[in-house]
Amino acid sequence: MTVRYPEYYENFSCIAGECEDTCCAGWEIDIDDASYEYYMQIPGKFGERLKNSIKEYQPDDDGRYEMHGFILKEGKRCPFLNSDNLCDMILQLGEDAICDVCTNTPRNFLEYGNAREISISPSCAEAGRLIFSDSKKTRFIEKETDELLDFEESEEELAAADAIRSARDRAISILQDRETNIYQRIAKFLAYSEKVQECFNRGEFKDIPEKNSVKDIKLDIERLGTLQETTYYSLFRERMKSFRELESMNEEWELYLERMEALFFEEGKGRARYENTFQDFREYLKKQGREYQIEHLMVYYAFLFLARCVDDFNFWGKAQFCACSFLMIRDMALERFYQNGGRFLTEDFVDVVRIYAKEIEHSEENLEFLGDEFLFEDIYQCKALYKQI
Repeated sequence: MTVRYPEYYENFSCIAGECEDTCCAGWEIDIDDASYEYYMQIPGKFGERLKNSIKEYQPDDDGRYEMHGFILKEGKRCPFLNSDNLCDMILQLGEDAICDVCTNTPRNFLEYGNAREISISPSCAEAGRLIFSDSKKTRFIEKETDELLDFEESEEELAAADAIRSARDRAISILQDRETNIYQRIAKFLAYSEKVQECFNRGEFKDIPEKNSVKDIKLDIERLGTLQETTYYSLFRERMKSFRELESMNEEWELYLERMEALFFEEGKGRARYENTFQDFREYLKKQGREYQIEHLMVYYAFLFLARCVDDFNFWGKAQFCACSFLMIRDMALERFYQNGGRFLTEDFVDVVRIYAKEIEHSEENLEFLGDEFLFEDIYQCKALYKQI
């Protein structure tokens, strides 16, 4: 089996109580069967605490991959997360005692095409620092192991997986082509993803543009358009409607949206404030030489999501998610930039992406909702997306 991951993954380790946030609060914590059986055998007072902290999911509970989960405390905190943001289970039983979801977080895994791909989510601030602090292009590591996947793939599935992986890698190469500015690259990424989807719809994997022709993809200048700043504002208002309807995973997200609306929706002032901040922020990132952070963001989401179309062949839908994630994070960054008086440090970028990733990436309900929005709403179609970049 092949294992793939971004190079920075090798440097990741949890900083536990030193972290400014915690991954042990804000969402449901499912317990895998092996861990559940182990917990049921723990004796003494801690064993009783364990048993009293576990609930059994009902058959009609949606989105459950396991039969049991922890009963969360106020603020959706894990019952074993203490006041120092340390895990009492690790302190009492050791790191091997925690369940699979806790062991793996903030890692993402995808298995397909006789390969396992691993990434680390910027919903963890420490992971975000690794992703966004280095100006060099993200490199990906491939290693061969003796391990086998626990499922078999047909020849047709392997061929599809190979085509999807190749298309994903070419899409990433577009995003990392620093001969053009990052905004043109994102537009080109979208144009390429549309072409890939057309090939998938016809079932013609061989028609997917080859690596040596990726740079030759031409954009219709009329589709990109010469836009007035007011267009950005009106489309921003439309995007906010979608993201306002998401299931709120934590109060931090809700408060952030409220601040954005208070700043940019204010009658008589909001439009000009958004437009001016938009232009100032773009110029600021360019002068700071930090547009590479947008590149890293797009590459992270492209690596994470595009290959997931092995389940539905919706390559374009995954590309929409990548682009819309950039757009929403950019809008969140505008609020922080304005409130900071025209400053936006790497720490701010890490924090804004963390808030977004916690709200979106770990909620199947939110991912499904956005998938429907991307499918049916005009502002998420290719022409409209070009105008928002």
